[in-house]
Amino acid sequence: MTLLETLVALVILGLTAVGFLSAFQATSRSIREAETWVQAVGYAEASMEQSKLASGSDARALREVLPQGFAREVGVRPWPSSPGLEQVTVTVTLPGGGTFQLHRLVRAP
Repeated sequence: MTLLETLVALVILGLTAVGFLSAFQATSRSIREAETWVQAVGYAEASMEQSKLASGSDARALREVLPQGFAREVGVRPWPSSPGLEQVTVTVTLPGGGTFQLHRLVRAP
C-alpha cells in the first residue's frame, strides 16, 4: 500500500467518523428535549389531578415556580355553553421558553 492510498483511506475514515459523531450528537439532543417535554407533561398532569381533588378554586394555585426552571400556571373559567362546568387550563412553561397546555372540563364545585 502506498502513502497516497493510506492518506486517502484516512480521509475517508475521518469523514465517516465525523458523520457518526454528528448522528450521535443529534440523538443526544433529541433525548434531552424529550426528557424535558416528559417532565413538563408530568407537571401538568399532576396539577390537573390536584385541581380535580380540590374542593374549590381556593385550592388551585394560580402561578407556581417549579424546580429546574419550569413554571406552572392554572387557570379556571366557566364553560360558556354549560353553567355547571368549568374549564381548567394548566400551562407549563419550559426552561427553554416553550409551553405545554393541558385542558379539562370539570364540574363546578
